[in-house]
Amino acid sequence: MSPIPGSAGLRDAPISFGAAPPHRGRAVAAGPAVSAGRERIPPDQRLRRASEFLRLRSEGRPIRGAHCLVVTLAVPGEPAKVGFVASRKSVGGAVRRNRARRRLREIVRRRWARVSAGLWMMFVAHRSTLTAPHRELEADVERLLTRAGALGPATP
Repeated sequence: MSPIPGSAGLRDAPISFGAAPPHRGRAVAAGPAVSAGRERIPPDQRLRRASEFLRLRSEGRPIRGAHCLVVTLAVPGEPAKVGFVASRKSVGGAVRRNRARRRLREIVRRRWARVSAGLWMMFVAHRSTLTAPHRELEADVERLLTRAGALGPATP
């Protein structure tokens, strides 16, 4: 007797791993795969070392916004670099901190082509980063980047 009703003949059935299941009549796009790596801020343009964050914190100029703070430092001869900070005290637990950083990172990523070289930036999330409507957060980051002198002309 089989332990599961209706599974009597399944033990002896052949298992096939090669063929993909049918798509039940839906059309499937067969275009080229897009690499997500091309849309990211390159690793050499991200603040990654603690010493870089400490240098920004001690020598940088803070500019306050409604939903975040940006600390900037002119570093001639270096590529533009950016980092994102969300503390447990100001934003909350790990999920909230990750969400705050992700929201800021996406807004900055879309403007990264316009950012001037030789400028390091650290965005510090406030609690309102989590609840602000996207357009409002976007406008706040745009204002901060403009006040920092980081944005070049917009390209169509």
